[in-house]
Amino acid sequence: MNNEVWLKVLQKIADEEEIPFSLVPKSVREKLQQWGESSGAVSLQRSQAGAGRVFKVVNLRIVEKEIISLDPNIDVNALSSSRLRNLAINKDTKAGLTTLEYSYYLCKAIGDNVFVNEVNVSDVSKSIGCFALPVRNDSEGIICRGSLLLVENQQLLDDLKWVPSGFTGIVLYYAGNLSARLRAWLKRCFFAGIILFPDYDAVGINNYMNLIEAIPNAQWFWMNDWKTKLAKYGCKELRRKGNQESMFENLWTSFKENGFPDAELEFLMTEIRKQGKMLEQEAVLFDECNLG
Repeated sequence: MNNEVWLKVLQKIADEEEIPFSLVPKSVREKLQQWGESSGAVSLQRSQAGAGRVFKVVNLRIVEKEIISLDPNIDVNALSSSRLRNLAINKDTKAGLTTLEYSYYLCKAIGDNVFVNEVNVSDVSKSIGCFALPVRNDSEGIICRGSLLLVENQQLLDDLKWVPSGFTGIVLYYAGNLSARLRAWLKRCFFAGIILFPDYDAVGINNYMNLIEAIPNAQWFWMNDWKTKLAKYGCKELRRKGNQESMFENLWTSFKENGFPDAELEFLMTEIRKQGKMLEQEAVLFDECNLG
């Protein structure tokens, strides 16, 4: 078995805390189950959502130790234990295993009089350009009467001309991975609606699947005429990048067995398989630029 595949699976389960059995490459499933049971790090359980099984982290420190043994040069800042504790024990925040207590998410308010709790974030956005929401594992949820639109790439936070004219609420940039910490926090929040705008690729679809397990009424953001954009701006190399292809096919199989959460998502995945391309979300900006 390829150590690179094993490392990627461990990094993903460390970040997500649990991953569906069907999304783990077949070459790794048996090893993950055996290693997880023998080490006490991971267990195979039935999904709380009721569909299929999941690999769930039992002891994150053991998972992180295995990751570091495979790649000593890994950025341990992405791992879970406390930098402050490392400083006290090792006189070095980067010695051993690390984590940050907070995650900070850059946001902008769209429309007038958008409030987060009692704070008018419309005024904040107009005054200083953006604001950040701090989230930790035990953070209380916020109340916002507007909607939340989650975007994967910063350019869509920088340039908001693509946002539908009727949208009122907050655009939040989540930097590619919709983490378990963020999803758990969103469950404790109140928004008028939650919309995910990811890249139209396997990572984006997987993020959506994870989100709707936490928030079943969360919606996918559909670009205008996305099928034409996929054909014109989609990239075959993107589909072959990393484990995109195997992740996509595992998602396809899982949805075929358990049902697609969105009828148009089945259409999208069918087109991705047919065209052999995946599409980055920045394609939505072509509507404003009138390029190509």
